[in-house]
Amino acid sequence: MSEHMKKYLLVAAMSAVVLPLNSIAYAADDSAQEPDADNVEKITVTSSRRIQSIQDVPASVIAVDPESFLSTGLSSMADIIDYSAGFNIDRANGQRGRGSIAARGVSQQGSTAVTAIYIDDVPMTSNSGFANGGSLFFDGLLGDVERVELIKGPQGTLFGATAISGAIRYISREPALFESRGSITADISKVNEGGINKQYRGFYSFPLINDTLGLTLSGFSSDDAGYVDQVDPASGEVILKDANESDNYGYSADLFFEASTDLSFRLKGLKQKSSFGLGSAVRLASLDKDVAYGKLTTDDAFGSDKMATDMLSASMTYELSGATLDLTSSKVEYENNRSLDYTAIYGAFLDMLSGNPPGSTTSAPVTIDVESEKTTHELRLTSKNNDKLEWIAGLYAADESTNNQQSLIGQPLNIIGLIAAFPSEYEEYAAFGNVTYYVNPDFDITAGMRFAKTELALRFVQDGLLLETSDEELETAKGDIKTYLLTARYRPNKDLSLYSRIASGYRPAASNLTLIDPVTGVLLSQKTVDQDDLWSYEVGAKGDIDNGWFSYDTSVWYLAWDDFQSAVYFNGLGTEGNAKDGITAYGFEGTFTLNSGNGFSLTTSIAYARSTLNEDEPQLFGLAGADLARVPNWRASSIGRYDFELSNGTEAWIGGGFRYTGSSPSSFVNGDPANPAVNLDSDAVLLVDLNAGLAWESINIGFYINNLLNNDDYNSYTAAAIPGTTTFDVTGIPLQPRTAGVNLTYSF
Repeated sequence: MSEHMKKYLLVAAMSAVVLPLNSIAYAADDSAQEPDADNVEKITVTSSRRIQSIQDVPASVIAVDPESFLSTGLSSMADIIDYSAGFNIDRANGQRGRGSIAARGVSQQGSTAVTAIYIDDVPMTSNSGFANGGSLFFDGLLGDVERVELIKGPQGTLFGATAISGAIRYISREPALFESRGSITADISKVNEGGINKQYRGFYSFPLINDTLGLTLSGFSSDDAGYVDQVDPASGEVILKDANESDNYGYSADLFFEASTDLSFRLKGLKQKSSFGLGSAVRLASLDKDVAYGKLTTDDAFGSDKMATDMLSASMTYELSGATLDLTSSKVEYENNRSLDYTAIYGAFLDMLSGNPPGSTTSAPVTIDVESEKTTHELRLTSKNNDKLEWIAGLYAADESTNNQQSLIGQPLNIIGLIAAFPSEYEEYAAFGNVTYYVNPDFDITAGMRFAKTELALRFVQDGLLLETSDEELETAKGDIKTYLLTARYRPNKDLSLYSRIASGYRPAASNLTLIDPVTGVLLSQKTVDQDDLWSYEVGAKGDIDNGWFSYDTSVWYLAWDDFQSAVYFNGLGTEGNAKDGITAYGFEGTFTLNSGNGFSLTTSIAYARSTLNEDEPQLFGLAGADLARVPNWRASSIGRYDFELSNGTEAWIGGGFRYTGSSPSSFVNGDPANPAVNLDSDAVLLVDLNAGLAWESINIGFYINNLLNNDDYNSYTAAAIPGTTTFDVTGIPLQPRTAGVNLTYSF
């Protein structure tokens, strides 16, 4: 980071962070010159599985109003994370729902996810790495969402497996039981030197039986424009413009039945589908990062790429005299079907192997089909809030079936070049709970624990002309897991909360695809991958000054990630395994919000993280002290907004922000010539966004320009050695170019 940028970030941090991310929201009062304590609205969250003011939660939590992002053209979870101190995202192919999310010094290592994604109390994340759980995530921002909670640090006690770096929860609105409500939005924008984005979304919530039965229907359609062109590798000429476009749609229904003042039921169904063009990875000529054909171009083969998610959940809440009983059952299914045409590479080869005349194979697609079906049940008993003793106790069960099938089949003769499948079965049973004891009204201690039994079984099936036929049951991985939570919270006064937190998280043990030395026959890899464990230690302070004129949320943390799961390599071939030792990380975060009381607000955040290997890790090609890949040292953002009355009955606003992500390595590197990946540091990225709007009666109209300066840096790079050569396959994921748009919302 340049000295100029360091000084800029420090000045920004001193001035204040979060318009939609703040810990405290303020009711608008155009006539007020100073915030009034009576107008302060405390944001409540359920990150601790009970309703609490965000200032009273002894952990670092960000609460996001999705509409404040959507109204400014920022419509993906990646956009929210860019403005969230302490979280990071690896955008993979630059597509919606693709990539990995992590927090606080953790990045995606291995195939099993490190961050748990929830809709209300329903886990959406796969617990199996064989279903690409670490590279696919549910992006539900366009659905019917009241707020998004981003919880930093391990959440193993309350959220279980895969919440090792943190958790993200989409909290949906409860259907209306009295007055109906709804809105319709159309958003059109243009990508510089790219296509046109078209997005439509809406919801309608209404009572079917007044005071008893309510229903919410919602849906969206989003055509995400492309901006990367496909070229002919021989001539370099453009074959298809804006080839990385995608079509996305989704809908949901949410039924709420209040049987009595003490008993309620909720049934929710959701479906989302995406159809992608090419990924946005740009072909680069060399490790010097020069473009191979031209700006925003790729020579990737075109194919089919579709992703779908279905969720069905049923829940019951029963208010007992001293506690609340919650029961939630859910079924989540997702699939990702990808196909790329490799006729030019494999067509003649398949004809030769099958004994058919040359030219018989006219199509040779390589397909990768991934699917998961996960059923969960959770029973939770939560004591009423009081000032003496509070507790939570629960039981959890999960059953997940996954399959990952890869094939090369020549058409039209159905020549099976290869079929390889990895079906897996995952089971988990857990009991969890915590107890909060109030030593006095201003000081309390919470202790929690989760005990889980996990089991993952894996088969390996292969067939075809290129492989020996086999169907093998691999060794089942089992785990008996304990995770812990200990917090202490002290409130010197009503405007300040101090806390300390010790917590642990884990990813479950998994069966493994083994590698054997072809010369000696010695087993090189592990038969099963052990669970990894992460311990986090944190202290923080939250508060506000002068009736909320200035608020803050700061924390310092340290973590130890032992025996972490990762990709490991032997003789250039990769599989999964555990590190010999682990990772140590530390950092700090600060979010500062200024609310002037006259319509102006400014929220600024800054975060620092450093993650390094404890010891040499030859199988990971990393040396002791090496920085963990895809963990930027610095993150910062700021959002400002000024609301004012334009004329009688017409309100207006103008706002803007910046988001900064520092450079980070793409992989470990130690100079080993057999290393299958070479480190290329990502660019340090600074994006500037600008927006404005008008509102009168039931109509809002907004204008925005995102990436105002048209920054053409790359989010990340990948460099892999091409077997048998001294050259590398180098790609970069570019930033989306400047995008200008307008949206119109009608609320009723």
